[in-house]
Amino acid sequence: MEAAAHSHHEHHELPTSGSALNAVALSATLHCLTGCAIGEVLGMVIGTALGFSDWGTIALAVGLAFLFGYTLTSLPLLRAGLAFAAVVPIALATDTFSIAVMEIVDNALMLSIPGAMESGVGDVLFWGALSVALVVAGIVAFPVNRWLITRGKGHAVLHESGHHPNFPTRLVAIVATAAAVFGTTVLIAEAVTSDGGGHGGMPPAQSDDEHGTDEHAGDAQVDPVRGLAASADGLTLELATSHLSPGEPGQLRFQIVGGDGRAVRDFQVEHEKRMHLIVVRDDLTGFQHLHPRMSASGNWTTAVTLAEPGKYRVFADFKHDGQNQTLARTVNAPGAAVRHALPSPASRATTSDGYVVSLTGASSAASPARLAFQVTRDGQDVKLQDYLGAKGHLVALREGDLAYLHTHPAAEGDQTSSEHADEHGDAPVFETAFPSEGRYRLFFQFKHDGQVHTAAFTRRVTR
Repeated sequence: MEAAAHSHHEHHELPTSGSALNAVALSATLHCLTGCAIGEVLGMVIGTALGFSDWGTIALAVGLAFLFGYTLTSLPLLRAGLAFAAVVPIALATDTFSIAVMEIVDNALMLSIPGAMESGVGDVLFWGALSVALVVAGIVAFPVNRWLITRGKGHAVLHESGHHPNFPTRLVAIVATAAAVFGTTVLIAEAVTSDGGGHGGMPPAQSDDEHGTDEHAGDAQVDPVRGLAASADGLTLELATSHLSPGEPGQLRFQIVGGDGRAVRDFQVEHEKRMHLIVVRDDLTGFQHLHPRMSASGNWTTAVTLAEPGKYRVFADFKHDGQNQTLARTVNAPGAAVRHALPSPASRATTSDGYVVSLTGASSAASPARLAFQVTRDGQDVKLQDYLGAKGHLVALREGDLAYLHTHPAAEGDQTSSEHADEHGDAPVFETAFPSEGRYRLFFQFKHDGQVHTAAFTRRVTR
């Protein structure tokens, strides 16, 4: 947005109170918000489109926000004949603190709104969240600018320079109001349509590229397994990556394609993400839980390293049109694969960084199961942090066909089952159903000290 300038050499005292001061502070805030918004939007679009990490995208957006903010202040002064050496300190004094406040608020909100950073520029949630974040940033910056002006700082420095840009305050205010309405509407709609339910429970389709038949299906009255098929309910997982070199960092690319052959782009947030990608070798080793990023065209991308040669099952776990789905295909890591035997069943597992996790809860085929996990370190109970909207995340896979079981945390207010409460305090509890006899591998993930840790268990299920 171009701001024309004209030179004033008559200094008028800035108001120090009342509506006149509010008007000046509002103009200053909208001026900073314009440059901030231009840089923020460009940074978010570029970083998201190129698959930058959240922090990489934010760093780019912040840098561009300062660049455009300073530019909007500097160009009118340069056109008015001021030397560049004189303009720089004016721009720095005018905008730095205000833009810094806006950027802190704006990016904190983008990180805190579930799915906003992962949704991509082709998703209305991205634009709705960004609109609200920028407007809230401007609201927070308004009293900051007002306070600065009363002390002769911030935009008061620009005023004292004697060169005041003609800024379209009314137009920018109208645009900001429209952005607030749009963003609020989007976030309300997202909250209503994302019901916060657990991971799925949809029965698997009956065909797949490699795992087309569930040989255990007849054993359970209700089969909650998924991930045996590449297609279900008109949706298909299509991998653009079928081979990755073992031990080397690579990029896994894929799409979820609808019945019309087009990439699906409208995914709902589930457990704070729009896509959960589970990668595990066919001997149930090398487990990874990833959160890829989607481009505007519906292409998902994530960095991944397959440590050893072998066949790896890739599970795309997501929610679309109100239904949870898990679709799966296989990626090959060429080379001589050495299969690892499944560890013996045990009720305790130790992570690579010294956490000890105890598993309790009965499990029998075709019956509901409640599994509780207690985490300790150095003999002391560990207070878990929220991870993906709960005190932990559980993935359960069946040995052989790698059927993906539906698991979900116990309902809010019932996170600790009564049979374990006295013994284990706040141990997170998960509900699932083992559809058949056999061995299952359970991957329990939890967060402590800001890091996510994984404990793996083998569970033998009998009648």
